[in-house]
Amino acid sequence: MILRHKVRPPGLPRGAITRSRLDDQLEQLLEQHEVVALVAAAGSGKTAQTSLFAASCGRPVAWLTLDARDRGSRRLLTYLAETLSGVAPQARAIGARLDSEDSVEEIAATLAEAIPDQQLLLVLDDGEHLAGADEALEALGVFLDYLPSSVRTIVMSRQDLGGPLTRMTLHGRLARIGDDDLALRENEARALLAAHGHEIDDPAQLAELMAATGGWIAAVAFDLAPGMAHADAEESLAHYLSREVLARLPEEEQEFLMRTSIAAAVGARMATALGGERGYQLWHAVTARHLPASKVDRTLVYHPRFREFLRAELDARLPGEVPGLTEAYARMLDELGAHEEAVDAYLEVGLTDLAAAAAEQAIGAVYGRADWAVLERWLERLGLEQIARRPALQGASIRALYGSRKIPECLDLIRRLHVEGRLSEVAKEDPGSVAFVGYTMQWYPREALELIRHYEGDYRAETVRFELEAASGRDPVSPPPGVEWTDSERMFTWGLLVQGRLHQMLQLLPAALEWPPRSTLRTPHPLMALVWRGELDRVRRLFDEVPEAVRRGSHRDLWYFYESWLLWGEGDLERALWAAEAAVDISRKTRFGWEPCFEVAVGYMQLGLQRHDDARVTLADALSRSAASGNRCYVEWAQAFQGLAFLSIDRTEDAARVLRSAVTGMSRARRLLMLPFAAAYLAEAEARLGNMTAADEAAQAALGSSADLGTTFVLQRALQDVPGVLARQLDTAADTTPWRRLLGHDRGTEPRGAGTRRRSDSAVVPVDVQTFGSNGDILIDGAPCGVRRTKLLELAAYVTLHPEGVDRQRLQDRIFPETDPRRGGNYFRQVVHKLRRATGFSLARTADGLVRWPDEVRVDSTDLRFQRLLGEAGRLPDDERLDKLEDLLALAIGPYLVDSDLEWAEQRRHELEIRVVEAAVDAAGLGLRIGRPERARAAATLAIARDPYCEEAYRVRMQVEAQLNSPHAVLGEFQRLVAALGEIGVEPAPTTRRLLAELRAT
Repeated sequence: MILRHKVRPPGLPRGAITRSRLDDQLEQLLEQHEVVALVAAAGSGKTAQTSLFAASCGRPVAWLTLDARDRGSRRLLTYLAETLSGVAPQARAIGARLDSEDSVEEIAATLAEAIPDQQLLLVLDDGEHLAGADEALEALGVFLDYLPSSVRTIVMSRQDLGGPLTRMTLHGRLARIGDDDLALRENEARALLAAHGHEIDDPAQLAELMAATGGWIAAVAFDLAPGMAHADAEESLAHYLSREVLARLPEEEQEFLMRTSIAAAVGARMATALGGERGYQLWHAVTARHLPASKVDRTLVYHPRFREFLRAELDARLPGEVPGLTEAYARMLDELGAHEEAVDAYLEVGLTDLAAAAAEQAIGAVYGRADWAVLERWLERLGLEQIARRPALQGASIRALYGSRKIPECLDLIRRLHVEGRLSEVAKEDPGSVAFVGYTMQWYPREALELIRHYEGDYRAETVRFELEAASGRDPVSPPPGVEWTDSERMFTWGLLVQGRLHQMLQLLPAALEWPPRSTLRTPHPLMALVWRGELDRVRRLFDEVPEAVRRGSHRDLWYFYESWLLWGEGDLERALWAAEAAVDISRKTRFGWEPCFEVAVGYMQLGLQRHDDARVTLADALSRSAASGNRCYVEWAQAFQGLAFLSIDRTEDAARVLRSAVTGMSRARRLLMLPFAAAYLAEAEARLGNMTAADEAAQAALGSSADLGTTFVLQRALQDVPGVLARQLDTAADTTPWRRLLGHDRGTEPRGAGTRRRSDSAVVPVDVQTFGSNGDILIDGAPCGVRRTKLLELAAYVTLHPEGVDRQRLQDRIFPETDPRRGGNYFRQVVHKLRRATGFSLARTADGLVRWPDEVRVDSTDLRFQRLLGEAGRLPDDERLDKLEDLLALAIGPYLVDSDLEWAEQRRHELEIRVVEAAVDAAGLGLRIGRPERARAAATLAIARDPYCEEAYRVRMQVEAQLNSPHAVLGEFQRLVAALGEIGVEPAPTTRRLLAELRAT
């Protein structure tokens, strides 16, 4: 149930005033930034100011008031969808069809992209409820990232939210208005008090009031007298509210306000439920009064501070009523259809029976947005006894464990319910849970199929059955009829994929006008069909246009798996191997169990890179694990490439054995995707064994399966691995026409032959980025490039700091933080081009879209070298350590990127300066200790040059002068220290004064 008052602007408090100063500030900041955050204490006027500004800014306004339950990311997105439905009609539809397999990031990106590119002001109030809710904040961050450039957002909060909002601040996309900005100026305070019926003409009296309140608008609005300035602000406000608001009301109205403070919003029915027989009359009475509350749709919403005050009064004056009021509140929420809110209220007073019943009503909505964290919290608090009595909640447990990626725990629960005979009750109560049984048990297909066939599920169970039988069965299986698969589309399209139904998969790609997808692309499987058809340019374009949030969502392992095959098609085997290994690694972490499947790609890429021993180990592991789990499909895939591995080391008998098994299994079950590979390799094995008839049959099987797939691209690539097959067919086949057609296929693409690499095979070129001092430059193989532009050095230095790669948008934001994304993109391309012209090298892009230096260069920088030497110095004997420290200090000839004013550069400059001074002080002390006073003096002098207030360095110089029998120089050093510290209002430490006395005494 959507609470309507949350998605509408609140009413203005009595006596609210227009503050043109803040209106102008907001207008200016919103012109320059995507988001403005009003972060200030309660009662500072955030909501009133934003309401007045929104009403006059000339933009359509979408308003969402957050509450504590919005800490769940799915619920937050649900309310965002409802809030935006007025300007983006499809937003509500997106919220209504959220499927359980979509990640929060995917949903957030989809929702943001659904908003038309037009003027809009989005306001999020009471943002403090999201503080510490990491998942909700990350979802909000992704949503803000994908908003059209014309949309502006105001976020109001009582505390810093951190996370993505902090990152947006660092990137120059978010501006802040804080307590100081919102604090009343004297003229504003005078106007506010006048609006409340208080005229202050005496400037001294007004100044005294401002000093007492600090300009806090709530304190001024509630007319805090200067004499109360000694009391705590919260206590002062409570005292005022008690004396001037509550005490002036009839007793029964006071108690009504306290009792109804249990509720977030008080309508007529809620007033009756909480206020008793006269609740309705009392509700009418208080709504007619001027209270700290807003009226929204005939509902009274107390201002937060007023509600907190009333709750405190309720706890103090009527403590015995709180449990009963909370129960009444929960029951009314239940009656109004707000079952989620009712669950929490029931649990608050320990009414687990009622909470469980409300949860059964609420779980459908929770399923719709896949809010597994909410389910897990409810289930934990309800306890095992309540769950065991309710099959619907047992089904919820299965869904929540799977959705939270707790696969082993989910397996244990499913098996226990089955053994105890309770799974049938779960399936009857919640047919959709049967599909989740299949999702969870994909790597136990025999057991999963037995359960799915035993228990009747909904249409999703049919798609899961199809996928399991397609991947593990001996015989062909047809896909179920239908076109709308919602949260089981991934399973359905995977079944199509292993069968090689490429044409049917391509029908699931969004139309051209719908790309990049504005509705979530639930699965990357159709893009694999494009790879298999050889449409590499198209699939690369489509792949790169898919939002990062979608590709890095809940199934990022699959995206890496498919990108590895795309990179293979493009001829980039090293990056293809990296992507495949990333897929395996992520699968291990998420415990989905897909490693054997992904290891097939790893093994094939290793073969292409001539890593035969590694490939055989990888493929043997994939084969054995898939065989143990009963997934025949992945056994066959592993056998296909294991056969190629055996051929590469002349183990032809072994190759023929595994390839015959693979071709037989694939052909019988009509698993065509990898059949062209297996059949082509088998043709080569049989020919080497002299079985020419069998070789010809295998070759024809390869050709026929390609025809069934509707593409010869894969067969053409397989024949590059075993070119003798094509040569023999051209020599001996009765009809060579189809084989000759293969000769012209994919003309112009780089052949993937064994060991082909995109990067140069020439020697690696050393590149050194000079980052210290005013003469920064880039050296290529020792020769300076003459780079003098600060932006080029900033770019080179930042990429060098991230050898594994950095996200392109993040890199752009770091180099051009004050520029809007579009212009920043143009500037970024220009500086990258200039870097290439200066160095002769283009920045490379990794498999997951990160930017880094290319493989053909070995990059270093003076600051990184400084850090390495500093780490090495600590492990050396004193003499060698002093030498090392002097070497590294010689590198730091000046500040880091001295002309850069970028925030990250300034921060690193500060950190490095601290390290330089520490190293110099260390060298000075070491030189003094081992009897090298001149070297100690030089190091101490360097430390003072970099930090004129380094007292420790002065102490070393004093000791050096004492060793050199210069007592006047000792005093001179001390006097220079006194003068330096005097500039910042500090005196030498007692330790230094004692040292002076000791040195003068000796």
